Amino acid sequence: MNKKIVAILLAVIAVGGLSIAATANAMPFMNWRTFPNIPSNSHGPRLQQSFVRWNGLITEWGTTNVTGAIQAQSRTIVFNDASTRQGASATAIWTTNTTRPINALRDRENFTYTFFAARLTNASVSGLNVGSNDFFLNGTWTVYQVTTNFTIITDISGTITSFHRSQDATALVSNAYGELTVKDSWANFTLAINGVNPLTGSVHRQITRSMQFNPFKINEDDEANPTTVTKADVLSITQAYGAMPGWGNYDQRMDYNFNYKIDIVDLTTAAANVNA
Repeated sequence: MNKKIVAILLAVIAVGGLSIAATANAMPFMNWRTFPNIPSNSHGPRLQQSFVRWNGLITEWGTTNVTGAIQAQSRTIVFNDASTRQGASATAIWTTNTTRPINALRDRENFTYTFFAARLTNASVSGLNVGSNDFFLNGTWTVYQVTTNFTIITDISGTITSFHRSQDATALVSNAYGELTVKDSWANFTLAINGVNPLTGSVHRQITRSMQFNPFKINEDDEANPTTVTKADVLSITQAYGAMPGWGNYDQRMDYNFNYKIDIVDLTTAAANVNA
């Protein structure tokens, strides 16, 4: 592991007073909305709350075979004044380059890579049908086509010493209405956004809870700390540090600011929320 990364990591973890508020560079993780539209300080006690988080594999874009991943999470709070507050986030990333997946090996050769990314920019309504475990989320989305040129620098033995990327992103649609639906008891999903072909695939992991959750949690199988960011979560990010779509073990769950790279912002965001 890079000694510089470790030093930064340990320094951030040592500052116990840091919190989510300290991560201004990371994108807001949740879009919140209250029904009906009433002041937030007038809700009163909570009657119930639920949390949904799931990850899926994208396999088709319209009729085109693709590889990619999608993740979404939402939280619903019901108050005793009959109001409901919902927060949601969702991102998707995929490529038509089926020979090089999003989380490809760190190639030593220079190459050009094109992928597509969608982000929920403003959530409207999300909901979970508990009886059938169907999930629904709608709102406005922005979809980008991103082309990245990678320059990989190696030493005489072939070891990668550094890399450079130049990136060009073009918006295919901006603030377009879209619906994300999961059916068949968490088996399949469809993301239909106006102006682009629908994305379809399968759900490979889902969690539903009624307890408080932490959106920066990575290791979802950590039963001892199901809602707390731990050093193990931060270690997972350090192991993916520097990864980008098409180069390295890139995981969009770790890319909190969704700039298509696991970088220092993502590392410090997680570290600042350890045990939060």
